[in-house]
Amino acid sequence: MGDLLSSLPDGGGWRDIAYVGYFDGDAGLAEGFAEAAEAIFKQWQSSPRTGDQLLLPLVHNYRHALELALKQAIRDAAKRVRFDGHNDPSLHPDELDVHLKRKQRHRLGPLADQLAGLLKELALEGLPADTMRLLARLHQLDPTGEAFRYADHLESSAHAVDVPELTKLLRDAFAIVHGGVITALHVYADYQSDMREMYADYADASNSASF
Repeated sequence: MGDLLSSLPDGGGWRDIAYVGYFDGDAGLAEGFAEAAEAIFKQWQSSPRTGDQLLLPLVHNYRHALELALKQAIRDAAKRVRFDGHNDPSLHPDELDVHLKRKQRHRLGPLADQLAGLLKELALEGLPADTMRLLARLHQLDPTGEAFRYADHLESSAHAVDVPELTKLLRDAFAIVHGGVITALHVYADYQSDMREMYADYADASNSASF
């Protein structure tokens, strides 16, 4: 892939250039997949009568955006739990990455449950019930991450799909995980740092007063 992505000539100037890896890890890549899904939705809106072939790519992009956002939120939450002094080996970054890649893989339901458990450990607000239900339903439809990639992998009795409503549900769920939970964890990280610094200052003051 490196040869392909690095060997193409630059013929169009800076407007035609994108840098490989120039994004904020899984959180940034998740946003890219969500934006791609929205671009597909806009294309569908321009030709809804002939855009049935766009439905599965739209859902697949949002589904993968949600998967990446959940995994990033899990990593962030685990880091905050470790900061609080919990020494569970499974929360070590290396062990956690192995768990996410080899066990959880593309399973949205278990990923959502794992995140919910970590948020509970931190006494932070969990995912709303309707978001958990949506993620569980997506997991039922696509437990391996392949159902929306191939024409014959999705079993459904539905003959028609309300595309704007489905897109709204996916968009809202992504906003909660990516814009809500991940942001809340960043705020909580600042709170933890402030508390640690405050207690360190208090300990220093107490030690000075004792002499």
